[in-house]
Amino acid sequence: MRISFTPAENGFAFSNGFTNHVLRIPAVGVDITTRGRCGGMAAAAMDYWYAGLAMSTNGTLPQDGSLVGDYVYARLMDTFVDNGLKFVQYATSLDHPTWLRGKGVARMTREDELPKLKARLNSGQPVLLGLTQARSVTELGNDHQVVAYGWEQDSRYTYVLVYDNNNPGQEVRLRLTTVDDPAERAITGSNGKTWRGLFVESYTRKVPSYLADGRVIHDSTDPRIMVIRGGGQFWVPSPAEFDACGLRWDAVVSAKSGSMAHVATHPGNGTLVRERGTDPIHVVYGGKAFWIPSPEVFEGLGLDWGKVREIPQGTLAGLRSMPLDRTLLRERSADPVWLVDGGRLRHVTSQAVMDRLGLEWGCVRVVPDGALAGLATGTPIT
Repeated sequence: MRISFTPAENGFAFSNGFTNHVLRIPAVGVDITTRGRCGGMAAAAMDYWYAGLAMSTNGTLPQDGSLVGDYVYARLMDTFVDNGLKFVQYATSLDHPTWLRGKGVARMTREDELPKLKARLNSGQPVLLGLTQARSVTELGNDHQVVAYGWEQDSRYTYVLVYDNNNPGQEVRLRLTTVDDPAERAITGSNGKTWRGLFVESYTRKVPSYLADGRVIHDSTDPRIMVIRGGGQFWVPSPAEFDACGLRWDAVVSAKSGSMAHVATHPGNGTLVRERGTDPIHVVYGGKAFWIPSPEVFEGLGLDWGKVREIPQGTLAGLRSMPLDRTLLRERSADPVWLVDGGRLRHVTSQAVMDRLGLEWGCVRVVPDGALAGLATGTPIT
């Protein structure tokens, strides 16, 4: 089973290449560093998913001091506070059971954590997942944190599907025996990594303040002011438009130069937008705005009038003309499901194709009838 979280849509486009300066004293040449912010990236990706915020497609690493860079660091610290003792417990436990030291990592993973993981996923929620390699507290830097979004099982193995922030945009599959087998205790990843154990981490939702709906913000070296809608930035082209949108000049935030490069240029899937002073309402999927032709269609799609967001005049033209690759679409009264692949719509012809490509029905976005007309099409996927 899979939930509606996918690495391509809901993971960060950049890899986990952060360096953390734990202690820096330039005068004496001291610079103690650690590598990576895996827990921060995993928790932040879940924050974005729960809030329905769009991910930027920028694959470069955010700088320290930037909005995204600092948010990821803050969320990393949260995961340490919430789950540090659990990592220590695993690091100081043996793989196998003993009378004095308990059931061991292999059985804790399979008997305690795996059922919790499956139950959480079956309820439709992604899971912040700890992966352990350490055999002492001095090796805790070898451990890792990812987001689990699905699982499968055969007669011997359970496969956990994860977004691994070291492999952006890719599905990583973790394979482990469903029942403890002393001859095969390691967890193997499709990315070549191996782990001693895994566990479900504690996670509390947060929303990045810089993506709060209606936030007005700009890079410190760029005078253009953006208003945030659905996690995406819309340019406010003039002071007159700023005032007409009812925005406040004293609320404008100046961010470190380069920060806005990691804020999406389109809102999250399902965001409803209307340009100021106009009647047409659009729903955004994959960065493209689809016009909703009538109130009857709006209500037939199960949309909420209270969630329509106003954007500056002229900004719809800045959205994509073709949805992002990997977007799944279906017209309201039609059965065919279409996958955007290479900038073209391709008909997904069967459930077998969905399964083979790792696609989830919960990710199929329903648009008004006729909304896909005029978009480029490719060959069906069989």
